[in-house]
Amino acid sequence: MNLQHYYKTRFQNDLTGCGVTEGALVIAACSGGVDSMCLVNAMLKVGARFEVAHVNFKLRGEDSEADSASVVAWCDENGVVCHVRHLPAGEEAEQKGNGIQEAARRLRYAWFEQLREERGGSFIAVAHHLKDQTETLLINLLRGVSPSSLGAMAPRNVNTVRPFLSWSQEEIEEWVKLDKVPFREDLSNNSTKYLRNRIRNEVLPLLESIRPGAISHLAEWTNRLRSQAVAVEISMSDASRDIVKYCDFSSNTSANDQANDQANDQANDQANEICRIDLKLLGESAWGDRVLDKLLAERKWPLGSREQAHLLKRASIGAEVVFEDDSLVREREYMILRKFEVENEMNESDSSCTLNTENGSFKNLSWTCEIEGLDLSPPRSPEILWLDFHALEHPLIWRTWENGDKLDPSGMEGSVNISDLLTQWKVPHLSRSSARVLQDAKGNILWVFVAGEEGVWSRISRKVTIAKSTKRLVLEVKI
Repeated sequence: MNLQHYYKTRFQNDLTGCGVTEGALVIAACSGGVDSMCLVNAMLKVGARFEVAHVNFKLRGEDSEADSASVVAWCDENGVVCHVRHLPAGEEAEQKGNGIQEAARRLRYAWFEQLREERGGSFIAVAHHLKDQTETLLINLLRGVSPSSLGAMAPRNVNTVRPFLSWSQEEIEEWVKLDKVPFREDLSNNSTKYLRNRIRNEVLPLLESIRPGAISHLAEWTNRLRSQAVAVEISMSDASRDIVKYCDFSSNTSANDQANDQANDQANDQANEICRIDLKLLGESAWGDRVLDKLLAERKWPLGSREQAHLLKRASIGAEVVFEDDSLVREREYMILRKFEVENEMNESDSSCTLNTENGSFKNLSWTCEIEGLDLSPPRSPEILWLDFHALEHPLIWRTWENGDKLDPSGMEGSVNISDLLTQWKVPHLSRSSARVLQDAKGNILWVFVAGEEGVWSRISRKVTIAKSTKRLVLEVKI
């Protein structure tokens, strides 16, 4: 069998299998090592339309310059356009706090994508092969990544293609030898300070000695795991659509409302909501825990905070877990994930209002006095309150409720804590902060009012007088 012809045909099929069509421009990444030199040689042999991209990180002194010179010389000899870029991997690693290899990977892929767009290319080709795939699987296992990441590298990921992913290191080296392709040895590949190098030079040979074929068998597992990860992702997405309801309240407030400052504290809480998690569906779904964990992981919650979040499912109403700017709060039937906003300290005039005029307004509260039609029955609307103006202890104060506030409810004896009243009404924890009270000059609470997405609640004190009088004070909260 003519191995050169076999390798050429196989590579063409693998390139096509990655979605690379005839005539599509490919940016081929080439370091000058044996794998990437085999890649550019293969692209040349099958007549692909490609240009070469080489990065010089200047990390190995003269060896780095020799690598660049070798790649440029091969491109010149074969009439291939070559792009060379110097990138500061050392500075990137120091600034971002990552290892040098991670910094180099991030920089070169960013440049490859930039170059692809500038040149009108369709794909970026890299020379990852079977052993690279096995190394990636073992690294991910050691790092404890999520199961969905154990599929390691795919033959194609968006614009990046890996036509050598099913090829062994020996096959690549053999083709390079047959075609007499020049390449450079990177001595840093022997350094034991890099995890990948230790796996490549120590672990994989040991596994092969224990069980020949171990490298290819482990690489085959990545294909199975990738297929399973796709199936899991689809199932989780279906479950997530039912369990997690993302919030968008911006469209509910008109520009006119904003201009008139009609939004209350509850509206502000809603504006900060990210989503609501249905507790019943979360518990019933086989994917419930995974859905919640993935939601928080995507928002960069660490494992410890995510474990605390899972405990909220059995916590009391109002329990909360906070991570950075995120807050997850347990309600009766759902959990609310919201984002904190930095709030300025409010002075007394911002949080409360003294009703010392007969007509006026404050945020969404308005009041006026009436001296006609006093024989009408009080409205049943919870947003409107009638008071006998002359029976009041002036001035009245409209403020947010505080712990320890009590109300003497109409139709009942004794008093009740407003916090207990909010619990009886089943007011969601986040809505409670918007509850307000009307207080007279003696400190008696005459009215409790709270509005939330679930409804409006209010209760008057038995000390409120609504008898016929010569003047009536009418208060109305606009929702």
